[in-house]
Amino acid sequence: MALRPGRVQQIHKRENRGVDRSSEPFRIEKLTRRPGLVTLLRPAFEPGYTDHMREIYPQWGIGVSTCIDSGKPVKHPRLRFDHYVDLVKVWEDHDFIYVEDMYVDVLLYERAYYHVIDLEEFGEALAQREVSTAEAKRVLENTQHFVDAMKRSRLSYVVWKQKYGIQHRLQ
Repeated sequence: MALRPGRVQQIHKRENRGVDRSSEPFRIEKLTRRPGLVTLLRPAFEPGYTDHMREIYPQWGIGVSTCIDSGKPVKHPRLRFDHYVDLVKVWEDHDFIYVEDMYVDVLLYERAYYHVIDLEEFGEALAQREVSTAEAKRVLENTQHFVDAMKRSRLSYVVWKQKYGIQHRLQ
C-alpha cells in the first residue's frame, strides 16, 4: 500500500523504534499489543511533560494521545486538552504497524467538552481526491460513533475506555 506523505506513522513491531509522520525516527519506550488495542509510550514532543502515550483502537479508527508527566496523565502544557484523538486508518505488514492520520481530530477536555477540529483539511483532501469517498464515509462514521459514545460516557475518556475501549464497536 502506498503511503501518503506526511500522514503515516510507522511503528516497528519487534524493535523499540518508529518513524513519525514527518519521516523522523523516534524511540519507543514501551509497546503493548492486545486484540483491539495498540499502546505505545515514547518521549514527549515538547517541554512540559515527560512522555507521550498513544492508544490506537483499529476497530474504532481512532488514536488517542495523552501527555504523561512522571507516570501520570497531565493536560497538554500549551493547549490544555486532556486527550487528543486522531481519526486514523490502521494496517500492518510483517515488520510495521502503520497508522495513517485521516485529517479529522477531536480534542477532549475530561468531563467538560470535546472539540472537533481540522474538518477543513479533511474537506480539502476530499476535494483534491487525496481521500476516496469510501474512506471519507468511514472517517465521518467513525467520528460520529466516537463522539456519540463519548457523550454516553459523560464526556470522560476514562469512562469511555472502560465501557467501549477494546470492545468492538456496534454498528
